Amino acid sequence: MDQGKSRIFGLGPGLKAAVLANASSGLRRRTAEAVDAAAEALARHGIYPRVFLARRGRLGEALTACRLEEPDLLIVVGGDGTILSAAEAFLGSRTVLAIVPGGTVNQLARDLGLSLDPVAAVDQLAAGTIRRIDVGTVNGRAFLCTAVVGPLAKLQRYREEARGRLWATFGSFFVTGLKAVTLRPATLKIHHGAEAWVEETRGVIVSVNPLAETVSRVPLRERLDGGTLAVYAARERGYFSLFRMAAAILAGRARTHPHVGYHEAGELQIDARRRSLIVLNDGEVRRLATPLRLAVQAGALRVVAPAESSDAPPLAAGVVPDPA
Repeated sequence: MDQGKSRIFGLGPGLKAAVLANASSGLRRRTAEAVDAAAEALARHGIYPRVFLARRGRLGEALTACRLEEPDLLIVVGGDGTILSAAEAFLGSRTVLAIVPGGTVNQLARDLGLSLDPVAAVDQLAAGTIRRIDVGTVNGRAFLCTAVVGPLAKLQRYREEARGRLWATFGSFFVTGLKAVTLRPATLKIHHGAEAWVEETRGVIVSVNPLAETVSRVPLRERLDGGTLAVYAARERGYFSLFRMAAAILAGRARTHPHVGYHEAGELQIDARRRSLIVLNDGEVRRLATPLRLAVQAGALRVVAPAESSDAPPLAAGVVPDPA
């Protein structure tokens, strides 16, 4: 028998699988279709997964029940927040995560080169391979893509209030734009070893590995296994400082832009003149005590990624195969 054909989601036959879906993420019909597609793909190999459906506000309970199953493979259908919660729950375990985009941003799915159509993504992952990717932490809490620090993090609540309501989503863009202009800058002191500098800023974005220096309407990372954190600070230049940083990132010029403070480090510390700061870990709002201690755990998470091919997205090539 062809060894490649005997594998499913990068694993061999006889694996123990589970599917976790967040009914609150994205469109429920598409979520259900993705769950069915994943179950059917596994069933063709004689594997019948346990399915855990998290209702609104019950994701933690679903993850606890899922973790008790100790699956070899966990297929997660949901947005960035759902994926982050699953990653936190299974970090350090033998479980491999297969990420099926079901939210509004789907940043990690984009970085992995996955289709944003959930059913198409399942097909890619079923024929995929296992990779190891880096995980960031801030005060011990994980983030897979970005942590946002400072006044910019306050803007998230407007997006949360609008989630799932089309009219409110359009209104939130307008309100968020106004708030971005009127946010007051904060003084943040950033430490990296013996080096320290102060940024007067309306927002700092810390990315697990640098963003690609290419023009894109959605910022993507160069690679997912570089073992470094990339810091982007909007240097205070008036009301439109955040817009200037956003434009520089989308244009692929943020590392050298005069209005953006850029730095790379394996670990760093951010302090402020207050006891706590709001931080967005992959869009999830958290209030954490200062100083903020950020670090990267190299290759800490095993995920399924599309198999490499001649037409694979460039970012897929930057994800290292799991030697196991």
